[in-house]
Amino acid sequence: MITLFLIMAFFCIYTYAVFPAVMYLLAKCKPIVESVQPSSWPSVSVVVALHNEERNLYKKYNNLKLLDYPRDQLEIVLVSDGSTDGTWSALQQIASADTRIVAHHYDQAAGKPSALNIAVEKATGEFIVFMDARQSVSANAVKTLVSYLQDPKIGAVSGELVLGSPDMAVATDAKNVGLYWRYEKWIRESESRWYSTTGATGALYAIRRSDYQPHAVDVLLDDFDTPVKLLKQGKRTVFAAEAKVFDVAEASSNNEFKRKVRTLAGNYQSFSRQMWLFNPAKNPVWWQFLSHKVFRLLVPYAMLIALIASVLGEGSFLHVMLLLQLLFYCLGLLAFLTKSSNSLLNFIKVFLQLNAAAVLGAFRFITGRASVRWKKS
Repeated sequence: MITLFLIMAFFCIYTYAVFPAVMYLLAKCKPIVESVQPSSWPSVSVVVALHNEERNLYKKYNNLKLLDYPRDQLEIVLVSDGSTDGTWSALQQIASADTRIVAHHYDQAAGKPSALNIAVEKATGEFIVFMDARQSVSANAVKTLVSYLQDPKIGAVSGELVLGSPDMAVATDAKNVGLYWRYEKWIRESESRWYSTTGATGALYAIRRSDYQPHAVDVLLDDFDTPVKLLKQGKRTVFAAEAKVFDVAEASSNNEFKRKVRTLAGNYQSFSRQMWLFNPAKNPVWWQFLSHKVFRLLVPYAMLIALIASVLGEGSFLHVMLLLQLLFYCLGLLAFLTKSSNSLLNFIKVFLQLNAAAVLGAFRFITGRASVRWKKS
């Protein structure tokens, strides 16, 4: 039982600590990915899929007007996927005042992947920049993404998601969500420098229009589906921290939990449809794909096996390990039951939520409960 416990414990430690550290050290041996400013800026289509986004639309449009990119080379394609509020009316009003706007609406909501397919079909730019409606982006975002895509070996460029809460009174959970994203950024920067990340920031990433492959109508993670299709063609996805997309971190960790469940259910779907990713002969980032994406989904089961091994095993070592595990889970329960601002308690809380989301995401995928239906933002 001691051997089983040690294997499971090391698996968890490897996934969350050893792999990121090794990835960081390996990446330092590689040159930093450089952007190249073109002699003349190419045509770009900013694509945004919308569903009942009337309250965010004008703010998004005002943000897009601040983009530092030649006006005559920038097209904005806004597709309303079955919106039932005032989104379409607002779109028509905006389009009538700005010739760069391509607005489209259809009555029956089909989901984000269908909206993206239609938007790209209507786009005319050489490059496509995907954005979401809720978030704002930095003024340099489009220029930065396009600059990296001047390298033909790069297929997609992902911006950096910056999280923050405007309400400091309820920012405890949001701070912990932000801490998680900073951890993710650290890993993605290393993966990008080493060779390629295996996903993009859905609210801000860019590709060449010629590289776009239409999504299946039920795909859950377009920001994973597109980069891995490019990876299969031998093209990298790199992380550009200079291009920023700003979002408000969920003030409630429960809301972040729901979002994470949707994402992890999408991972299971993507893996099942892209089985070549598990083949080291075909996947150039096989090791980091397994370590970063797959192993995280298995950690909760390793934790359970480690706990069972401690309960069933004999000897003082396993007894001590059992007590430490019980203490860990009790502290997590305390964090859930209280509004403590203690960093350790909240770290444990976020960690346990992440692993619970992995289990629930698997359940939703297996039972067919994962859906492309729009969620409230």
